[in-house]
Amino acid sequence: MSVGVCIINRNGIALAADSAGTSPGNKMFYNSMNKVFSLSKRFVYGAITYGKSSIYNVSIEQLLKEFRAFLDSQECLNDFFDIINEFNKFINMKNSYYRFDVDEFDSCNSLIKDLVVVWGNKIKTVINQDNSVEEINHILDELENNVISSIRIDNFDVSSYINCTYLQAFEIHISVVVPELKQYKEQKMRFWNIICNYFNLSLKRETDNVMGLFFAGYGAKDAFPKYIHLELYTVIGGQVKYSIVEKFDESNNTAKIQPLAQNDVILTFCKGISNYFLYYIPQKASELINSKIENLPQEFTDEQKSFLKTHFSECGQNLSNAITAQVQANNVDPIINSVRLIPLSEMASLAENLVNITSLRRTYAIDGNQQTVGGPTDVAILSKGDGFVWIKRKHYFSKDLNPNYK
Repeated sequence: MSVGVCIINRNGIALAADSAGTSPGNKMFYNSMNKVFSLSKRFVYGAITYGKSSIYNVSIEQLLKEFRAFLDSQECLNDFFDIINEFNKFINMKNSYYRFDVDEFDSCNSLIKDLVVVWGNKIKTVINQDNSVEEINHILDELENNVISSIRIDNFDVSSYINCTYLQAFEIHISVVVPELKQYKEQKMRFWNIICNYFNLSLKRETDNVMGLFFAGYGAKDAFPKYIHLELYTVIGGQVKYSIVEKFDESNNTAKIQPLAQNDVILTFCKGISNYFLYYIPQKASELINSKIENLPQEFTDEQKSFLKTHFSECGQNLSNAITAQVQANNVDPIINSVRLIPLSEMASLAENLVNITSLRRTYAIDGNQQTVGGPTDVAILSKGDGFVWIKRKHYFSKDLNPNYK
């Protein structure tokens, strides 16, 4: 876990993030992770990462540092949003280098096995019936409807690659779970084709453990800064599986504070109230009103009580709208109006302090999120004129302890 923030206006961009990291599967905590990155020595590109710290067994830090060298070997992007295309190109080019093509086998084979076990066992229960073909097709209809009704990942289709690469793995799992299906060649291939399309979906096993990747900077034809916020899931066949959370273009003259990962403390600072209470207060008000109506004296009939509940049913929503309007007018707008005008140095200070207040809460509040944010705060600013500039950056060692450090 972690926290990061991007503050953006027409003057440029401020990026800040903590250094805390948790080792998966145990209780080891680290306060030395790098989450803010310069992505070029030649161009104005930067990044923040959060969440999962590696793709398969390759750290995002290594990936982004080598991606920096790749970007420096290319021409400057005309449109900064094209950086995602360059990242895709880089991962595809380095697929064998990083051994993604080997590591993906365990992940893909596991998903194929799970699907064959679950749906193959359903097929096994009907395969000896007189109308087995019809029953098998009904089961496959159910699976196919699940695929059709699920969320697909935009611009990602690896079904042909899965078909060519993992057909033998599918055949092995079929032989173990439901070998009788081999007699039904049409249904078996239909089952396989559905599984191939399953890889193009937004899968819970991936979305529960995502890597956040936040690119910010300028293209050659961008007078004002941009950012693109991604959730990255995996790599299959050299293709990056990701979804775009948001694209932001400052050319519309709208400044913004964008918190990343654990955003609750930063949002509370900006709004003056936590999102929890924004939802809780109207809901609780509606519950209290209904409770009072329900406990009215017996002189009130059920029809009258029902009328009163209907009459006051919009109170919760009206209260929610009123609170939201007040929050926007009295808390959010004054901060955003200030951010629209402040210089880069003030943006950097604000970004650092927003990360630090989150770290402070995670240090002292016993709420189940202890030690998930902490360590030194790295801060950088990006501008069209000055490029990427580190304002505060941790070092691998103390300068005071190394007389040769320059």
